[in-house]
Amino acid sequence: MLNSEGETFYVRANFTLAGETLTVPAGKTLVFIGGTLDNGEIVGSETAIRMRQSRPAFGLGLVISGTWNVPEVHDGWFAFDNSEGFVSNQIIKNILAFSNDETPCHIFFEETRTYFFELPYKGRGDLGLLVGTKIVNGQEKRDYAKLLRDEFDYLRIFTIPSNTHLTVNNKLKMLPTSIGAYFVFWEYGKHDITIDGKGTIAGDNDWHLYDKPFLGKSYFGEWGQVFRCLRCSDFVFRDITITDSFGDCIIYSGSYNPDEKAPRRSSGLLMENVKIFGARRNGLAVGAKDVVIRNCHFENCGTDEVKGTKPRAGVDFEPDGLNYYPEIGNENVLMENCTFRNNYYDIATYNNNKANYGKVATTIRNCTFTSTVRITQSHWFRFENCYFPVVSNTGLGRHLEFINCEFGEIEQEMVTAPKHYYYSFSNCKFNTKKK
Repeated sequence: MLNSEGETFYVRANFTLAGETLTVPAGKTLVFIGGTLDNGEIVGSETAIRMRQSRPAFGLGLVISGTWNVPEVHDGWFAFDNSEGFVSNQIIKNILAFSNDETPCHIFFEETRTYFFELPYKGRGDLGLLVGTKIVNGQEKRDYAKLLRDEFDYLRIFTIPSNTHLTVNNKLKMLPTSIGAYFVFWEYGKHDITIDGKGTIAGDNDWHLYDKPFLGKSYFGEWGQVFRCLRCSDFVFRDITITDSFGDCIIYSGSYNPDEKAPRRSSGLLMENVKIFGARRNGLAVGAKDVVIRNCHFENCGTDEVKGTKPRAGVDFEPDGLNYYPEIGNENVLMENCTFRNNYYDIATYNNNKANYGKVATTIRNCTFTSTVRITQSHWFRFENCYFPVVSNTGLGRHLEFINCEFGEIEQEMVTAPKHYYYSFSNCKFNTKKK
């Protein structure tokens, strides 16, 4: 089927695999010079690709697996169906299949396309009944963290391998689901990943189907996440727009799975010029070390318009599981020059780090907030050159510093708190209003 010359196979014609599997001999190179492969599976063995044609080389009926050595991948290599309702899951998986955890790869989504994808799981919606309960502070609560376990891997749609640079200049959009939990990109233990581009990656919240309850008759869940990054390191999000998550657009946090065998911490997150819109729960939730969030925009997160669910924030500094695993708290986190518009809370935080941590864990500077900043039992924050229309400090977090800040409203108990709460206000203005 393939014309072989030494280490190279040339694809000159249109070939159908007729449902069979083609395994490329180890270390060979496929060179496409006018041909296509379709209707079967092709398995790479450290296989290289060279593309010498402008037409797509991989058909809609092809599955790509195995290992590949392809430094650069373009979505124009893959056939596409523009018809309404076409599900692009396999195309996206095929594109990602050319990358792997060991070999650096730059993937470009650059054609004038919208890739509609779906959650393949169509089963029961009351997932809350499957996770059981646990006792937290003397109260019985649903153990939703179990949804992160492999037994629920059917909620995971895609995974970006380590050492991958993903550039999205078009749109990836999730089709509506009635399931109250999903992970569009499930990233567990991955490292050195960059997601950038001028395009958009979107969940389904703008057209979610409320016909299957997550638990009971009225609770439809809050775990629909576009990026779920657990115990990851060295991720970059730059310029991209992320929207319409049924839960959080991005969660970057340590693992609080009681059965975790590997180190729990996440570290090394850089977000620059990212725009996040319409997250039902949070735009960004972070519990990690060495984080920079710079020049980002958060809008319409957690509002009634998007059926917001707690914490309902643009940014949530909340390392889940901190009380059990102190090592996963926020540490060396900086947010600066970010903008906010029409969020239920611009910032919400719970815990952030332990009260006895000993130094500033999170610094926020040069931000003008437009809605309430909600601090709940959260410690070790420094705010510099910020404007707050309203600050609410529930549970009186400790070790809070405000430098060159202005306040429209601030709870009186913060200003008059006992000295052992370690609040400080340096060169601040109170009762100011921004237009």
